[in-house]
Amino acid sequence: MVQVIHKLKTDIFFRHYAVYFTGSMVVSVLNYLYYPVLGRLLSPSDFGDIQVFISLITQTGIILGAFSIVAVNITANVDDIHERNAILAELQKICFYIIGAVVIILLLFLSKLETFFKLDTIYPIIGLLATLFLSASATFRSAFLQGKGRFIELSLSGIISSAGRLIFAVILILLGIGSLGAIGGIIAAQIVVIYFLFSRTKETLDLNTRSNVHVLQKGMIKKELIYGVLVLFASGLVAFMYTSDILIVKHLFNPHDAGLYSGISAIAKIIFFITGPTLGVLLSTVKLNNTPKANSLVLIKSLGLTIVLGGAVLLVFYLFSGITVNILLGGEYSRFAYMLPKVGVVMLLSALLNVFVYYFLALRRFILIGVSLVGVLCIALLFLLKHDSIDSILNSLIGSLAVLVGIFLIIYVKNYFNRYTSLQ
Repeated sequence: MVQVIHKLKTDIFFRHYAVYFTGSMVVSVLNYLYYPVLGRLLSPSDFGDIQVFISLITQTGIILGAFSIVAVNITANVDDIHERNAILAELQKICFYIIGAVVIILLLFLSKLETFFKLDTIYPIIGLLATLFLSASATFRSAFLQGKGRFIELSLSGIISSAGRLIFAVILILLGIGSLGAIGGIIAAQIVVIYFLFSRTKETLDLNTRSNVHVLQKGMIKKELIYGVLVLFASGLVAFMYTSDILIVKHLFNPHDAGLYSGISAIAKIIFFITGPTLGVLLSTVKLNNTPKANSLVLIKSLGLTIVLGGAVLLVFYLFSGITVNILLGGEYSRFAYMLPKVGVVMLLSALLNVFVYYFLALRRFILIGVSLVGVLCIALLFLLKHDSIDSILNSLIGSLAVLVGIFLIIYVKNYFNRYTSLQ
């Protein structure tokens, strides 16, 4: 037993995980305090609008997530400081150009989006536009901290963000501006986070200078943009899987029921986010120059932690769904409490999918693009065939996720045995 504890203490994966997990648990508590607090301060309809706002941030944030993963990968693998800064500076400039184009497209379809999601006001879409630019400013600096394994500072930025959006949102809502206050709280918190990240990285990360021509001639930017396309497809698949339920339900059902369901979905996402620290450590630990065995061990540890943590929360959902919903959101949401275990299964499968996706992303495996296309087509087909109830939508998600996790498992096992055979 003593030897096992000593081994865990000296294992770099578990050491980084312990730090990041501790910070992320604080973040998770604050994040989920946000939902029950807002659930009591806002009507179900307004709460549903806020959930659409957060889901849209996640969907459009796929672009930022792609750049973030690329930046982490560069930081972890490029040793030359000047070369690293030059690549990251150029990628940040390209990121802002793309976000600008996305904002223009959203502005063109502003009224259509408001109608499609049955929003009471246009503020969620306007808030989304502001959040995109602010998040773009924070993306590369937080990715740099992650790539360097500076998980204490990375965790602090998450705590500032989560605490800030809760505090600012409550103050603004109590001042009488309703759902706009919740949106304003997220924007204000993001501004504070940007200041914190800049103060922690300004000495070692220079993103304001022009890119080194020598780096551009080496084709590094083109190479990383191609990798970014891979990340975009893969991370987009996961984001679609764990947020599409809210957007689809909001479109198909009345605002009140959609608001009630969004509360259940918010609780179930505890599973997805409680396993999130695993991914942060996995991405910076799996490296191209590692041995296959070392990288495989990281994957196995990550899957094990995800199953244990996510499975424990899912068990609570099955045994105490009604109590959980009443405590976190109140009695008004208890009518949909029976759905919590099933939504929990969706989130656990999404978390497992995310582990595989991040593992293959770290290894730059372009097979992810094909699997991502299969996943989106699979779920689209199932939704088209049956979407008459929220239960049928959840069944479609569970079926699609199970297929995708199975595909990734087959790919991993096949690669493992191919490597083993080649060594004989």
